[in-house]
Amino acid sequence: MARFFPFMLLAVIAYGVTVAAMGVPLSRELLNVGLPSGTAFVLTVSELLLAISTVVLFFEIMNATSAKSSSILNHGLSMVVFIACGLIFLFIPGFGTGTFMIITLMALVDVIAGYSISILTARRDMTFGNNE
Repeated sequence: MARFFPFMLLAVIAYGVTVAAMGVPLSRELLNVGLPSGTAFVLTVSELLLAISTVVLFFEIMNATSAKSSSILNHGLSMVVFIACGLIFLFIPGFGTGTFMIITLMALVDVIAGYSISILTARRDMTFGNNE
């Protein structure tokens, strides 16, 4: 079951729970640390959500490299997540932010990378001899 689960859905759910359900502002500071350079490193809710989404995207792309038949279902579900993100971004209050737009773009990258990796893998598997 985990093979075809679209992990980008976890990033969307994290955003929805944090911002829409709990009402946490994206600009809320979570961490403020002084660096040796004298600069203060400030981590906001928005930046944490984007960092989590980036890690999730990495695992999603790694999952896309699978040549199993379940990967086709994963690509289809990833497309559903991307379309849902686009619609949510446009029509649901609280989701029309730059942070959620970037999460939506990550979902698009997941879809494009998944299909591209599958096509390249299938083409490589079908190559015989020195043909490219």
